[in-house]
Amino acid sequence: MRVFFTGIQAFGEGKDAPKYYVPMSSILTDRLAERDYGSGLDNWFLLFVFQRDEKDYPRGTERMLYKRAKNELDLRLFADHESWRRARKNGDEQELRRLLYDVARRSFDIMRKKKIADFDIDSFEHDVEAIAVEHGWTR
Repeated sequence: MRVFFTGIQAFGEGKDAPKYYVPMSSILTDRLAERDYGSGLDNWFLLFVFQRDEKDYPRGTERMLYKRAKNELDLRLFADHESWRRARKNGDEQELRRLLYDVARRSFDIMRKKKIADFDIDSFEHDVEAIAVEHGWTR
């Protein structure tokens, strides 16, 4: 399984986020590389969106796309803007990681809703959760 986390931000809101999600992505890719969850999903792509939702600058909608031809899940999901700002202001790096993982965890429910054929979502979720617990990304 290839894991690729990235982000996009508006007004400087997520400018320091790569410091946290790039290592998470690398750790997950390294630890899951040799695992076999079936042929239905090879790539988990997650773009964290850091943007306030304001009347003059609406952030739009999230994207949840399964590309069957590439066996790729392409997600663009909103991070909790206010919690992110608060944790960043307080210098709470552990909470910043937890907030990112909160977004990543939503992927499991999305995978289930997409009903990806030949993919063991339960085993995948179990393995990802174990890694997250080990690294302190969970609540």
